[in-house]
Amino acid sequence: MSEPRLRLRQSDLFWREIDGQVFALDGRTWDYLNLNESGRMLWDQLVGGATRSQLVQSLVGTYGIDPAVAESDVGAFVEMLYEKKLLDE
Repeated sequence: MSEPRLRLRQSDLFWREIDGQVFALDGRTWDYLNLNESGRMLWDQLVGGATRSQLVQSLVGTYGIDPAVAESDVGAFVEMLYEKKLLDE
Protein backbone atom coordinates (compact mmCIF):
# COMPACT_ATOMS: atom_id res chain seq x y z
CA MET A 1 0.00 0.00 0.00
CA SER A 2 1.39 3.40 -0.93
CA GLU A 3 1.78 6.27 1.48
CA PRO A 4 -0.97 8.87 1.43
CA ARG A 5 -0.12 12.26 -0.03
CA LEU A 6 -0.57 15.12 2.38
CA ARG A 7 -1.85 18.37 0.90
CA LEU A 8 -2.62 21.79 2.31
CA ARG A 9 -6.28 22.73 2.52
CA GLN A 10 -7.40 24.48 -0.66
CA SER A 11 -9.98 26.87 0.76
CA ASP A 12 -9.69 29.78 3.18
CA LEU A 13 -5.93 29.41 3.61
CA PHE A 14 -3.75 32.35 2.62
CA TRP A 15 0.02 32.71 2.74
CA ARG A 16 2.99 34.64 1.49
CA GLU A 17 6.68 33.91 1.44
CA ILE A 18 8.81 36.77 2.70
CA ASP A 19 12.58 36.53 3.22
CA GLY A 20 12.55 32.72 3.26
CA GLN A 21 9.67 32.44 5.73
CA VAL A 22 5.99 31.64 5.29
CA PHE A 23 3.34 33.80 6.89
CA ALA A 24 -0.01 31.99 6.74
CA LEU A 25 -3.52 32.98 7.78
CA ASP A 26 -6.38 30.53 8.30
CA GLY A 27 -9.43 32.34 6.93
CA ARG A 28 -11.80 30.13 8.93
CA THR A 29 -10.34 30.81 12.38
CA TRP A 30 -8.09 33.84 11.71
CA ASP A 31 -5.21 31.91 13.26
CA TYR A 32 -1.82 33.13 12.14
CA LEU A 33 1.19 30.91 11.48
CA ASN A 34 4.81 31.89 10.87
CA LEU A 35 7.20 29.23 9.53
CA ASN A 36 10.98 29.38 9.36
CA GLU A 37 13.06 28.29 6.36
CA SER A 38 12.75 24.54 6.98
CA GLY A 39 9.01 24.90 7.64
CA ARG A 40 8.70 26.88 4.40
CA MET A 41 10.41 24.08 2.49
CA LEU A 42 7.94 21.51 3.86
CA TRP A 43 4.99 23.90 3.29
CA ASP A 44 5.99 24.37 -0.35
CA GLN A 45 5.92 20.61 -0.87
CA LEU A 46 2.53 20.30 0.81
CA VAL A 47 1.03 22.82 -1.61
CA GLY A 48 1.29 20.23 -4.39
CA GLY A 49 1.06 17.19 -2.14
CA ALA A 50 3.82 15.09 -0.62
CA THR A 51 4.19 11.94 1.44
CA ARG A 52 5.76 11.93 4.89
CA SER A 53 8.72 10.04 3.44
CA GLN A 54 9.27 12.74 0.83
CA LEU A 55 9.19 15.43 3.52
CA VAL A 56 11.68 13.48 5.65
CA GLN A 57 14.02 12.99 2.69
CA SER A 58 13.86 16.72 1.92
CA LEU A 59 15.02 17.60 5.43
CA VAL A 60 17.77 14.98 5.36
CA GLY A 61 18.97 16.05 1.91
CA THR A 62 18.83 19.77 2.54
CA TYR A 63 20.08 19.99 6.11
CA GLY A 64 22.05 16.75 6.47
CA ILE A 65 20.26 15.78 9.66
CA ASP A 66 19.79 12.27 10.97
CA PRO A 67 16.78 10.55 9.35
CA ALA A 68 15.27 9.74 12.78
CA VAL A 69 15.43 13.41 13.75
CA ALA A 70 13.92 14.43 10.42
CA GLU A 71 11.13 11.87 10.86
CA SER A 72 10.35 13.22 14.32
CA ASP A 73 10.37 16.82 13.06
CA VAL A 74 8.10 15.99 10.13
CA GLY A 75 5.75 14.10 12.44
CA ALA A 76 5.47 17.10 14.77
CA PHE A 77 4.98 19.49 11.85
CA VAL A 78 2.28 17.37 10.20
CA GLU A 79 0.52 16.83 13.54
CA MET A 80 0.46 20.60 14.14
CA LEU A 81 -1.06 21.15 10.68
CA TYR A 82 -3.70 18.48 11.34
CA GLU A 83 -4.54 20.03 14.71
CA LYS A 84 -5.01 23.40 13.02
CA LYS A 85 -7.06 21.67 10.28
CA LEU A 86 -4.78 23.01 7.56
CA LEU A 87 -4.41 19.71 5.69
CA ASP A 88 -7.04 18.20 3.43
CA GLU A 89 -8.59 15.08 4.89
